[in-house]
Amino acid sequence: MKKLWLKIGLSFFILFFVVMVMVGIFSGELMKSTYLNMKENQLEDDAKILLQTTNMEHLDLDQDAAEIQKTLDPLSDEIDARITVIDSQGDVVADTKKDPENLDNHMNRPEVADILEKGEKVGISIRESDSLGYSMLYVAVPVKHQNKTDGVLRISISLESVDTAVAKLWGNLALIFGIALIIIAGISVFIARRITKPVREIIEVSTDLANHKYDSRIHGKVSGELQDLSISVNMLAESLETQMFEIKQNEQRLNAIVQNLVSGVMLINADKQVIMTNRTMYQILGETEITGKPFYEVIKSFALSQLIDATFETKTMQQKEIILYFPREMILDASVSPILAEDGEITGIILLLHDITQIRHLENVRSEFVTNVSHELKTPVTALKGFAETLLDGAMYDEALLKKFLTIIKEESDRLHRLIMDILALSRIEQNPVTENVGTVDVDDVIDQSVRTIFELATEKNIQVSAPEKTVPPVIIETNRDQLQQILINLLSNAINYTPVDGKVEVKLMERESEVIIEVTDNGIGIPTKDIDRVFERFYRVDKARSRHSGGTGLGLSIVKHLVENCGGRIEVESQEEVGSTFRVTLPKKA
Repeated sequence: MKKLWLKIGLSFFILFFVVMVMVGIFSGELMKSTYLNMKENQLEDDAKILLQTTNMEHLDLDQDAAEIQKTLDPLSDEIDARITVIDSQGDVVADTKKDPENLDNHMNRPEVADILEKGEKVGISIRESDSLGYSMLYVAVPVKHQNKTDGVLRISISLESVDTAVAKLWGNLALIFGIALIIIAGISVFIARRITKPVREIIEVSTDLANHKYDSRIHGKVSGELQDLSISVNMLAESLETQMFEIKQNEQRLNAIVQNLVSGVMLINADKQVIMTNRTMYQILGETEITGKPFYEVIKSFALSQLIDATFETKTMQQKEIILYFPREMILDASVSPILAEDGEITGIILLLHDITQIRHLENVRSEFVTNVSHELKTPVTALKGFAETLLDGAMYDEALLKKFLTIIKEESDRLHRLIMDILALSRIEQNPVTENVGTVDVDDVIDQSVRTIFELATEKNIQVSAPEKTVPPVIIETNRDQLQQILINLLSNAINYTPVDGKVEVKLMERESEVIIEVTDNGIGIPTKDIDRVFERFYRVDKARSRHSGGTGLGLSIVKHLVENCGGRIEVESQEEVGSTFRVTLPKKA
């Protein structure tokens, strides 16, 4: 298409060349014919003039042959033409080129026959001369004597002169036509380039559009149908650019949505190859390369593979809860939906995997929580009911027994009250995760007050509680003072409860550039390694019997964890059985 201008220019050139050749041939033949006609007329006139000047019509051709020859002899050297006089019988009487005695009868010559036999006024013939051996133009006129044709006067000339003149004519025509063709070739190229320039620009813009260069436009000035075509192509380019921008934008949005879904997404084509996944799917499957592989190579679950195969076979949506054991154990809600064409054939499927492990865990925690709450409430209520019934049955009249039972009823009531208050406190903390009443807090002062609060509890077990010396300047953070004090009291109470008599509990305070660290360390019974990760769960007890005997509700550490997180901090625990435990609380200086 880049040589379109050459094709058009060559077509113009060939067209002009053919036309000019035809015109040249016609003109040449016309001029040659005209030239021959002129020569014929000239020779006819010359013959008639010669008849008059030689007074030949008043002579007897046979008797005066010598006189006629004598009259014509001077003309043989002066003119190139051949003059021949022929009598009525066809015999040559006189000739300027040959001896008449040696010439044959000329009655069979066409120009002679036209005069003598047909009675024409002039006879013309072109042929090769038998006596001279080359082509000649013959023009014959009758010689009249007493109004009767007595013979023929013939003048002939060689066609070499005619051919020379015609050749010269052809040469001039060829020169003129050659110059004309050069000019026409230049004009053809110019016109072809002018015509194909807008076409070439339209082709270039169309090629750019095919190569996704939608900002390409036609800027050349054209007219007529090409202008309409240019406008249409520009409108098409603008429409494509707008549509592709919208498609790209929608694709980016869709890709952003898919990539940020909490569910794993996988698109599988009809050949069972993975053609698209999102980040969550990579995390679920634990694979680094998924796209382009068969799904059964990247999915290490027989149940999930069966679900996908069932979708391909039935062409219907399949959904099932599946446990995945690799790369880690997860509970997945798997949904497989077919993509069907208009003819009902399946073109691919979409696999959605939603990790519901945490949901199932929370459901179990909730179930355990309800069970634990029911159990924890049932124990004191059962005790209260049992001792009350015993008193009503008559034990109330035994003063010592009455006092003992009432003491137990009070303790169980206090325990029930603590349990209910802890449950309400935990619920309140979970419902209001944002720390309120934030202000400047002196950490040393809060530690001292917390230690004083649990002093009586520690004294009962002869446990020594040591607080850090006050720092200068004091350690100041921005938090809720009541929540910080509740954290410390719960940790200290927990340490005292699980530390034997004559034990030791120590509080440490450390300050960093942007954090404050509070450690509560005891030398109590410690926590088994297998239970360390679960000590902050609700109602979880390492030793249930001993914990219940200590009066704990199993919610203290869970409350502490929520309070610490609400303050923007974190809590860690280090423990060793029969050695002791250390709970480390890290809080930011600014809320």
